[in-house]
Amino acid sequence: MPSDPWARHGWVRLAEGWAEHLRSPLAAAEQAEAADWCAAGRPLVIARGRSGDEAGELRLGLATPDKRRIGLHVAVGAVAERLAPLPLAEALNSAPAAWQPMLVELVRRALDLGVAAAVYGSLAWQHRTGLRYVRPESDIDLVFAPRDRWQLDRLLDLLAETGDGPPRLDGEILLPDGVAVAWRELVGRPARLLVKGPVEVGLRDLASVLALFDRKDAA
Repeated sequence: MPSDPWARHGWVRLAEGWAEHLRSPLAAAEQAEAADWCAAGRPLVIARGRSGDEAGELRLGLATPDKRRIGLHVAVGAVAERLAPLPLAEALNSAPAAWQPMLVELVRRALDLGVAAAVYGSLAWQHRTGLRYVRPESDIDLVFAPRDRWQLDRLLDLLAETGDGPPRLDGEILLPDGVAVAWRELVGRPARLLVKGPVEVGLRDLASVLALFDRKDAA
């Protein structure tokens, strides 16, 4: 298991003077909006890196409630605080009341399998900022990190059973080598799967993905 398996869905708060650590330029309007955002104490999400990024650099995302996106490329010196991916259990009270019983039950059943859920996307932004992101048509985006084939198979059964909601569930399974695959794609058992790493995106054979969970050192 990677030492920092959740990095892509983690969060940071930036320090004063963060703009001095920019590694790629921002448009003036975007920089001003990001400055106001950070001054309000709101966090940004850690995004996938890009080929050519150097060690000690981060790609960050700022998503607004009206679905605009601002991408920041900074040195780690800009970071004042780093936050782990948000556990779904901590975000339950930020979900619409009608969705909460289903999500509470999902948390319970996943934990019974020994697997915790982290949440990203609109519900995570709503919980982290106090702003309104979740809409009636919003999906709940989740990340799970099963350690072995037993957990994986039973987790996929649980998600297939409950995933069409409401709310509709989406998101990823983190593989033991640190890359991720959409759980809905994995449920379908196609011969080839799209996998997302810290930087790269590519295709893998289903058999090689499942074999990662059969290794004795996967746990």
